[in-house]
Amino acid sequence: MSKVTLKDIACDLGVSYATVSFALSGNPRIPLKTRQLVLDAAKRRNYIPNHIAQALQSQKSMMVGCLMTDLTTSYFSELLQGIGEVASNNDYTVLLRLIKHSEQHIEAHLKNFCEKRVDGIITSWILPELHQRLYEINDSGFPVIVCSSYGFDHNLPSVVNDDFKGGRMAAQHLIELGHKRIAYGSFLKNVELLRYDGCCAAAEAHGIMKPSLFKNEEMLEALLNSGERPTGIVAFSDYDAIRIKHFLDKKGMKIPDDISILGFDDIWTVSQPEYNFSTIAIKRGEIGRQAMEMLLDKINGRTVENRLIEPELIVRGSTGSV
Repeated sequence: MSKVTLKDIACDLGVSYATVSFALSGNPRIPLKTRQLVLDAAKRRNYIPNHIAQALQSQKSMMVGCLMTDLTTSYFSELLQGIGEVASNNDYTVLLRLIKHSEQHIEAHLKNFCEKRVDGIITSWILPELHQRLYEINDSGFPVIVCSSYGFDHNLPSVVNDDFKGGRMAAQHLIELGHKRIAYGSFLKNVELLRYDGCCAAAEAHGIMKPSLFKNEEMLEALLNSGERPTGIVAFSDYDAIRIKHFLDKKGMKIPDDISILGFDDIWTVSQPEYNFSTIAIKRGEIGRQAMEMLLDKINGRTVENRLIEPELIVRGSTGSV
């Protein structure tokens, strides 16, 4: 059976090739009644669009490149899910590449994107090795979007979580429960400070002492043994909150009776009875969706502005009043 073409549909309906083409692309110049006739005829004849031909005509490949560092956590898989939903709805294919801390590795992926003629690039993380190249690519006019809440650069077009607001929401929740001594931190070497700045802003607004900052187990141990032991902890992430809980368990401290703890991200694990953590939920799917929408805007020549996605406070059993 030969493949049905636009000319076949036009011949069936007694209209021009251009009318069929415009109708299938949703062009508003075609009356709704005519558009529906064309759509019905295309469905009846099992018409399959020739995306390669369309791409050649529009000088677009209908592909975008996506750079991520990891897919083993729900954070990045949900980002990708959001990106993929919008891409699919707009007939775009997403070429996913996982990147490592290697200039050669990153350059190989960028070269591959170039060979594939992708129409734009989304990246979920700003590695030091990638930073300068993204600047160069963006400055050349090629569409680039950053979507993450870690290490992003305001000078690159981005859709990210509002980390400052999230930190403020977390501290505000503890303050409303009566906590006046709050700590913020992580067991990682580098602590994202926008969230800490948000915690500090909430503390200042309520006239309580500035939250303590810790970056490892030793610093948290010192805080717990000090005369101003915190009654509530805001963890950099839910993974950190889990590690901090295990650390506190070894100290014989009960959550939330002895100390409250609140995480960041709202990964599935922390909703389970073993943890039942209060947390600041990052809308990962929405960040991915809006990032892809913004990339499409850039591809089509529209001006874009950076977007901050507001997080949500999820209250569970790990935070209590004092």
